[in-house]
Amino acid sequence: MAIRITGGTFRGRQIASPLTSKTRPTGAMAREALFNILQDVEGIHMLDLFAGSGCVGIEALSRGAESVTAVEKNGAQAHSLAASYKSLNVSDRLHLCVIDAQSFLQKALASEERFDLIYADPPFTEAYPDLRPFLRLLTPTGTAVFEVPSRNVPDWTENGRIRRYGESSLVFFSATL
Repeated sequence: MAIRITGGTFRGRQIASPLTSKTRPTGAMAREALFNILQDVEGIHMLDLFAGSGCVGIEALSRGAESVTAVEKNGAQAHSLAASYKSLNVSDRLHLCVIDAQSFLQKALASEERFDLIYADPPFTEAYPDLRPFLRLLTPTGTAVFEVPSRNVPDWTENGRIRRYGESSLVFFSATL
């Protein structure tokens, strides 16, 4: 099964679906809503944490983002993600990091790397991680969006703006929070 891109220059194109049942790609409705809320992503530098299929980063590039740093610790999934970017001829705008998110955070903080948009979609598990430390990687005008389970929204999201889309909710934070 393939994942269809919902907007921008790649609208209607398809990328490979995840290689494992453990990966849960962000649904088309949530992706479309995300970019409708964000509106203009032209020229931004995006961080796609727990990137999985890479569909959210590809949506951002399709809608004008300058680059995507995708963090995916599963090697096979990272390879599939890279192949999707290559199939769309945008691999030159991808920086792929095959590493776990916490290790990436430490390296990014040490290098003072910052992003205009951070999107994180970790696995929906009982021990859902607190993603607020990643807010330190935002530019002063940046936005972070964390996908969380609608049935069990973590307490730490209380200062964010929450939008529900079926089984998933998107929680928006700005750099100033």
